[in-house]
Amino acid sequence: MVIDLNSPWGKAEVSALLASVVDDRSWRLEVTGGGIAQLTDLTTVPDAAYEDALHCFFEVWECGTDFVGPDAASDGQLCGKLERSLRENYPVLKGARTLSAL
Repeated sequence: MVIDLNSPWGKAEVSALLASVVDDRSWRLEVTGGGIAQLTDLTTVPDAAYEDALHCFFEVWECGTDFVGPDAASDGQLCGKLERSLRENYPVLKGARTLSAL
């Protein structure tokens, strides 16, 4: 599941994105240069070229912290914070490329 930030989207799509994965590994919310928000499995560490091509990314959510999965998807406050952070940083990045939404 991905969110196209160039199309209409909202908190429901953020919730669906969080629900689309299981909290059994480390994940990172990333935004590509083209405006696609996605969760990336960090079982393998991306190389520098991959990260350079990203518009931005959020801190790593470690396995077992409930920042992804069904519990996270049902947390309206978390989904709202992520929605605001995405909107504040795409298409124009306000801060550093590594963002902390929480």
